[in-house]
Amino acid sequence: MVGNVGAWSVEPVVHPGLRKAKRQRLSRMTKEQIAGRTGPVRQIRYRDQVVSPLALELECRKLLQRAQRAIATIVKSGVYAGDLRGTVEEPVLQQHEWEIAVALREITELLLDLVSSYADGTAGPMTTAMLVSQNRAISIARDATTARVLALELLASQVAAAEAARRDWETAHRMAANNDKYLDLVARTAADQHATAEITGLAEQAAEASQALRETLQRATLAAEALALPESR
Repeated sequence: MVGNVGAWSVEPVVHPGLRKAKRQRLSRMTKEQIAGRTGPVRQIRYRDQVVSPLALELECRKLLQRAQRAIATIVKSGVYAGDLRGTVEEPVLQQHEWEIAVALREITELLLDLVSSYADGTAGPMTTAMLVSQNRAISIARDATTARVLALELLASQVAAAEAARRDWETAHRMAANNDKYLDLVARTAADQHATAEITGLAEQAAEASQALRETLQRATLAAEALALPESR
């Protein structure tokens, strides 16, 4: 349920309401703290300002990583910069990332509490009922957070599709600029038909000349072999 895993490539999530310089400093400091360490461990410092990947269990880290990848796909696309920025602003996406990270950290801490409570491995019927109920609450919270991540991924896939369509349109528009050249090419077809007949005749002459050359080379090779000195005994 709670594994002892590394922090992977998940980025720390800093509160989007903080100043940019402070956000960068907290992110850098958190990365330095988690380097080479495993988790999950309970986060004590700067809880209201940053969520450390080290404070998340494996499945929660995977969810956060999916959310971060989806947001990166959205904000780095040309379609977003040109057409969608007014529809969903980057601070809104950052707020979603923050709330997802906070929820996943809380889920992890509750899982750690359950593991600690059940450390002796024995539980009566009332304790078992309580554990089932608490696990159910955690599952509901995880499902709700997963649904938000899926919504981000759906938006990212739509943005990616729009980006592909935009590139396709730009390529087609660029190629359409050469349409006049293709029309001229077709207009010259009649003249090309006469030229084709001439080229065909030249090709036939070239084939005959090639055959004559091969025959000449063959005769020259035979003559050279006849002039070869016999090997000395």
